[in-house]
Amino acid sequence: MMSPALVFNCHYNGLSIIQELGRHGVSVYALDSSRSVGTASRYARYWPCPNPLYDENGFIQFLIEKGGEFDQKPVLFPTNDHWATAIARHKPELEQWYIPCVADGPVVDLLINKDRFYEWAIERGYPVPRSYSADDILEGNENIFPLIAKPVARRSANICANHQDLHKFLDAHRMTVINNISEYRDFASQYAKYLDYFLFQEYVPGMADRMHTVGIYANRQHEVLGLFTGRKVRGFPPDIGDCIVGQGEKMPDEIIACVKEMVHDLGYSGIAEFEFKKDPVSGEFRLIEINPRSWSWIGITPACGVSLPWIAYADLTGVDSVEYTESTVENGEVVYLKLLDDLRNCLHSYRKIGYPEYHMGLWAWLKEMSGKKRVYAEFSWDDPIIGLRALLGLGQTGLKVLTKKPPHTYSQQTRDPTGSESIHSGSGGHGR
Repeated sequence: MMSPALVFNCHYNGLSIIQELGRHGVSVYALDSSRSVGTASRYARYWPCPNPLYDENGFIQFLIEKGGEFDQKPVLFPTNDHWATAIARHKPELEQWYIPCVADGPVVDLLINKDRFYEWAIERGYPVPRSYSADDILEGNENIFPLIAKPVARRSANICANHQDLHKFLDAHRMTVINNISEYRDFASQYAKYLDYFLFQEYVPGMADRMHTVGIYANRQHEVLGLFTGRKVRGFPPDIGDCIVGQGEKMPDEIIACVKEMVHDLGYSGIAEFEFKKDPVSGEFRLIEINPRSWSWIGITPACGVSLPWIAYADLTGVDSVEYTESTVENGEVVYLKLLDDLRNCLHSYRKIGYPEYHMGLWAWLKEMSGKKRVYAEFSWDDPIIGLRALLGLGQTGLKVLTKKPPHTYSQQTRDPTGSESIHSGSGGHGR
């Protein structure tokens, strides 16, 4: 009998894992605090549960109470930062009932808290952008600009449990380009009470399509058993947005060697995404962050011959032998896309939010996708309810999309967690 799997949260990230494990005959439970898309999959049974961002203790207690219902220990697959943090923090306790696919608590905590991670990486000579303190900026010279301001941790139960709108504020301000000392003083003045939540870092120029992913699964001995490499083709918004289209793409051998070295150096186990950005001037790859869990377009990996969800499950349960596997597809041979979102963005939304260079007509869009193996986020022949749900959602929101205020502008009014209005001027950054 195969061990069950519990996947949470269950947006398209979690859906990809649910479908891949389900196709291998695994009984999957979709855990989430709302009916996100993965909870509708034919491959999963939905269990509503507390959101650890606001109620970590309630979430852990929920898992403990459910733990005794299984004949074999289920594998836990967190797919977002605060879910991974909660599992990692309580990992020793949960291992009585479960097999967590997550690194140990101190490792996850280091990666989630970006200021500590960058300090750790710089000390060891890894290729991360340089960070600056307020004193560095005020006492430095103009040569350090442009900088970016970004949250130390956008979704942390430590800060959001008592400030339930704070993560929305940090999401809205996740990347702000600061071009000179005057702009820094304006930012520091406007967000004075939130400055402790931000770090300031060297800006690596370029849009989101310069973001490269190395996705891995590492075993308990911190050996990489599966490795995928790819590049984000389009995000929304196109400068800092989440991946809408991504493709398999090769990475230099030295970057792959760097990733494997970091896995050992960190003592990492589980699934992770290493995000690099390629500098358009120097051609260097700079490590922007490590996400200690699966990422939004992990659904591409099975089509690239390196199914990270199955490799992780097989290794953790022993149900199948696992040998090192690396994706070998040619650049652009396999494409992952959120079809409905990408079509809407290319035909309409990119131009509406001020990026006409990303606009294309239907024929150009169809031509771009021809001759490639495509993995659709919403549509699969064996899980049709997801596609129907996506189409229904598109119909329900069609009029709103045509009339709503653009979500990403260079002078955007946002509401901070205390309820006061503020102006978010300037945007940009590394992308995700």
